[in-house]
Amino acid sequence: MAASEQVIGSNVVLLWLDNHIGQPENCHELKEQFVTSTAFIHLFHEVEPCTQFIQTVKDKKVFAIIQGRYAREIVPCLEQHTSDPVVYIFCMDVGEHSDWAADRECIVNGGILNHEGDLLTRLTQGLADYAISKASEHQSKKRACEEWAKNLIQEAKRLRTEQCTLMFKTDPFSDKETPCAPPET
Repeated sequence: MAASEQVIGSNVVLLWLDNHIGQPENCHELKEQFVTSTAFIHLFHEVEPCTQFIQTVKDKKVFAIIQGRYAREIVPCLEQHTSDPVVYIFCMDVGEHSDWAADRECIVNGGILNHEGDLLTRLTQGLADYAISKASEHQSKKRACEEWAKNLIQEAKRLRTEQCTLMFKTDPFSDKETPCAPPET
């Protein structure tokens, strides 16, 4: 597993609720295609175990593929128990879900799809977009930490110089008995 997958992937939960695809003996090639392209998928073929699982997910980004017949039941659970989930409704009749789903941001961010290739493409792009946003967030945090460290180092040098002139006869940052001298800049 690549380092980026370990970092980003550890924060991602991918689940798929479908009464046919969720069965272990069904759709091996399709599931393999998704696992190869995306990440580990938690598969469910019944609502109750899926609901119980969703309730245990804490502090993770959830990407959910939901069979159309379960969407109205499971989407509120996802919205209630997870933060900003992305939901892909996989169904035969896109029109059947378009009206009620149009008001659900999690579905607008994912989509309503009826072709597995489109679903895989959208899901892979959604995961890529999330990874990019996390990388940007980490870069910003890194820059902020580096700036903070730089300021702390300068403050430590200022304090050291002040302390050397007032109190110390040896360098407080060294175990050696050395004359206290101004720090190098």
